[in-house]
Amino acid sequence: MMRRRLWLFIASGGCVGFIPGAPGTYASALTAIAFYGIYRLEFRIVPELHVSVLCLIAAVGTLAAAQASRIYGREDPPVVVVDEVAGQLTAFLFLPVTVSHIVLGFALFRIFDIWKPFPIGRLESLQNGVGIMADDLLAGTYANLTLQLLVLAAASAGS
Repeated sequence: MMRRRLWLFIASGGCVGFIPGAPGTYASALTAIAFYGIYRLEFRIVPELHVSVLCLIAAVGTLAAAQASRIYGREDPPVVVVDEVAGQLTAFLFLPVTVSHIVLGFALFRIFDIWKPFPIGRLESLQNGVGIMADDLLAGTYANLTLQLLVLAAASAGS
């Protein structure tokens, strides 16, 4: 029973997934706010640490998502939002931490996560928690690449 609660706690992003309404959006927003807050506390977010934390969340989150799927008897139950946490962190990889990048990264991630352009939607069919995590990681990658291009375009326009 205790193990089941731990898996659900992780899968639900610390119980954020149990908030009625739009739990995925809430988890993404809280991740963005926490990421920026940690940065503002002058905690040095080096790329190696960012990647390491992201990998840990993705690995443990995949296991937790698989357990939650078994508990609820369905693939990708709405309470599972750890995938949004991982996807949102992916959107911020290798970018300067600014308010505009946080806001744009959040918006772009949610757009790609909801829209699911090819092949994001296909990844959802993968089993055992992998599909739950993989589609959000790819949506985060799309958001990140789009934001990287916008940053480059802004830098080019400014020079």
